[in-house]
Amino acid sequence: MILDHFWIEIHAHVLKSLQSYDFFCNFAPKLTFFMKKNFFLIVFMAFFAITSMAEGLTYLSTAEFKKKVCFYDLTSGQQPQWKYIGDKPCLIDFSTTWCGWCTKLHPILEQVAKEYEGKIYVYTLDAEKEPEVAALFGVRSYPTVIFCPMEGSPRIAQGYRELDYWKEAIRSYFGL
Repeated sequence: MILDHFWIEIHAHVLKSLQSYDFFCNFAPKLTFFMKKNFFLIVFMAFFAITSMAEGLTYLSTAEFKKKVCFYDLTSGQQPQWKYIGDKPCLIDFSTTWCGWCTKLHPILEQVAKEYEGKIYVYTLDAEKEPEVAALFGVRSYPTVIFCPMEGSPRIAQGYRELDYWKEAIRSYFGL
């Protein structure tokens, strides 16, 4: 009795698969005709979508941090030396997924990234997934944002702040 029900279920799934395959075979030629007919429109839309994307927040891993911000080696036993290796100043947001203030800050940092696109980088880093980098800066509360100028030491801002604070801080720290 149970096996009969099992075979009926399998038969139903096979029929659904065949029906969806038949639908795809009937629909695919119409789709390709649409694509041929509107080729230039599709190319224009794709080009527009790619060129209109803002840099936005860039999520960093430890490996990306070492390539884009500061290379360090903890195996030498010495304290890592700070030397920013980027070509523009940057903000690094240390946050976590469970932090409500971090979630509230991300849209503001997205806005900062769009407004200062081409002038600064705005990175975000999950401090729980990348504890090594967070430990380098002594991050213990979230959100913590590090200002990395082209020359000199980084500066730290902790806690949630409104957009006006970030604009003023960028003007003050980076001269923009």
